[in-house]
Amino acid sequence: MIIRPSFSGLFEKNVEPPLDISGMPSARLAYGLRKLRSGYAGAALRIRRSSDDTETDVNFYNSKEVTLNSTVSAGGTLRDFVGSDTAYVTTWYNQGDLATAPDATQTTTSKQPELISAGAFNKGIKFVTAGGYTAAGDYFQVNSYRLPNSPDDFTLVWVGQVFDYTNAGGIISNLDNYNDGAETLYLTDASFRLALDANDEDSAGGYAANANMSMIASYDRARASAQGGDGKSQIVRINGNETTKDTNEDKHIGRTDRFRIGVRKISNSPLNGACREVFVWESQLSDTLQVELEKNMAVYNEINL
Repeated sequence: MIIRPSFSGLFEKNVEPPLDISGMPSARLAYGLRKLRSGYAGAALRIRRSSDDTETDVNFYNSKEVTLNSTVSAGGTLRDFVGSDTAYVTTWYNQGDLATAPDATQTTTSKQPELISAGAFNKGIKFVTAGGYTAAGDYFQVNSYRLPNSPDDFTLVWVGQVFDYTNAGGIISNLDNYNDGAETLYLTDASFRLALDANDEDSAGGYAANANMSMIASYDRARASAQGGDGKSQIVRINGNETTKDTNEDKHIGRTDRFRIGVRKISNSPLNGACREVFVWESQLSDTLQVELEKNMAVYNEINL
């Protein structure tokens, strides 16, 4: 099915929250600039105003999405609160409905991503870097969380933009050291990678910069041929284009403080782009649900599939 945003018309903002899709399991992590499940009653995120470091929670406008008309806990609207200043995100609230549903946070002011840059509302939460593969950049930390080592299955989902492909960068990382663990990256040839320990599955290259895109990266060890499966244990879907790899691998995560969004390591491989939605399931979503989720994200976020 081909979805083009120019044809979505009035349906663009009227898709159901993605976690309400029939049969969709509960997500461990669910961060978004729209309401991701109808039953979520909290704020979308917490921001810090650059002029005086005042913080406030930002709500969903009309219970749907974050806009400049969103009300804030400090009173008034987001537009009134920020004005021509920059609004940095200190906390991206988890909309998941599981008992363990940690927020994504950044307490270091110099590393906080931007929702509004000098009065301009960004096309997502903007991750800023000085440039270069070895540069440090903005990122979120999900404290006291890691993907469980047993079972090995997982699904990592990201929606956003990459601003340029001059340097590779981390998108979602769950690493014990530089190679042990599970992570997603974009590469210098404009492709995307799911890395599971030392086993990498790359998408086709050539994706356009500065365009909304979706990535669904999943792993199901039972699908490895060594486990009697179909040989599609690693699956990467970029804007509806799927690539697979036959990998029989364990995750090797020994610590609980290494789950990050927007960077591979704190000191290098930062995301040069913006983020709109992130999901994590501790299982592989079925092929059918991956396609349904992808269509939902494509219509809402104006992504060509």
